[in-house]
Amino acid sequence: MEETRREVLADYFAEEWLMVTENTQEQHDLVMEYARESESMVELSDKLRDEWETLASQITALVEEKMSETASLYVAQLLQGWGSYPFDKIARHYMNEKVNA
Repeated sequence: MEETRREVLADYFAEEWLMVTENTQEQHDLVMEYARESESMVELSDKLRDEWETLASQITALVEEKMSETASLYVAQLLQGWGSYPFDKIARHYMNEKVNA
C-alpha cells in the first residue's frame, strides 16, 4: 500500500513539473541542455532535484519575509521533501527525449 502511495505521489509531482516545463520553451530548452550534458539519468535527476530544492527554499524564505512564518511552513510542506523518485521519473523522460531527438 505504501509503495502505491509513493508511486502515485511521484507520478503526480512529475506530471505537474513536466506540464510547466513542456509548456515553457526556455525551461524545456534548459532541461534538454542539462540532459545532453548528463552522462546518466541519476546525474540529471540530482541536478533537477537540487535546483528544485533551491527554488523551494527561496520561495519559502520569501513567503516568510512577506507574509508569515505559518504561511512559509505551509509552502515548505507542499514544495519540499519530495525525495529523488519524482526527479528520477522526470530525468528518465528527458534522457529518453535526448536519445530520440
